[in-house]
This record gives sequence, structure tokens and C-alpha cells, in this order.
Amino acid sequence: MDTKTKKNLQLYGIFFGIILFMTAAIVASIIFTRSSWKKGLAKELQTVINENPNELYIVDKYLEVNSLLSTSSAIYSLSKVGSDQNENYYGVIIRIPSIIGPVPAVFICNENDIENLEFIGYAGDFGRASSTIDFKMSSGIMNYWKKMIPKLIQKINFEQEK
Repeated sequence: MDTKTKKNLQLYGIFFGIILFMTAAIVASIIFTRSSWKKGLAKELQTVINENPNELYIVDKYLEVNSLLSTSSAIYSLSKVGSDQNENYYGVIIRIPSIIGPVPAVFICNENDIENLEFIGYAGDFGRASSTIDFKMSSGIMNYWKKMIPKLIQKINFEQEK
């Protein structure tokens, strides 16, 4: 090989080595921070649920979902305080579009009646924009998500409990 080819191979090798190292660092950071992400979402979900004066739920565990929507949502099993142990509830935190951008909305439903979702509120502190979110949220957007979330719940990976 001539020197120009060696130099080009060396240059491309260094370039692809840098790309490979950066990709490995990103993948490793995603894998190692997944549990703290799940715990943080559970904490936010519990905060929004505690602000709801109607009923009290306790966030139990994260449920894996086999869907592309799982990148913008998380589903947790809930325990309703004072209810029968056989009743299961789901808490869904999902990113929905609003006038100020995507916001995390919280929904709750009963396992036996997943079509009957209850919107609880938004996770996060939006400051002065919180009144704008509540006022400007169209019923069409909420109806869309109330139809999509049951489809998402049906894709829960129940194999994880075994």
C-alpha cells in the first residue's frame, strides 16, 4: 500500500472509532439511567395523584409495554386505598401536545374498564403557563388520547410478572 492509502485508512479508522465510542457511551448511559427514570416518573405520577382530592392511589410498579408509544409514555400498576385487593388500576403518564409544547398528562383507569379513563392532571410545574394549558387544551386532543391509551394498555407485557 502506498502512504496516501495508509493515511486515509488511519484517518477513517480514527473517525469510525470516535463514532463507535460515542455510540457506546450513549447506549451505556441509557441502560444505566433507566431505573432512575422509572423511579422519577413514578414519583411524578404519585405527586399528581395525591393532588386529586377524589380518590387516593398508591403507585406500585412499572409495567413494560410492547409499543412504539412506550417512548412517550409509562404505565404503572396502582393500588386504590380502601378497595378490594382483586381490583387492579393503571396509572398512565403520557406526553401529549399542547399550546406550550408537549406536556406529561396523567390518566387513571380500572383494569376491568380500561375504556373509561379519568384525566387527573399534568405532571410538572409550568408556572404561569399552567392556566394556559388547562384553558387551551382542546377536547379533540383529550378524546384522541382517551382512545389511544386503552390500546396502549392492552399491549402491556404480562410475561414480566412470571
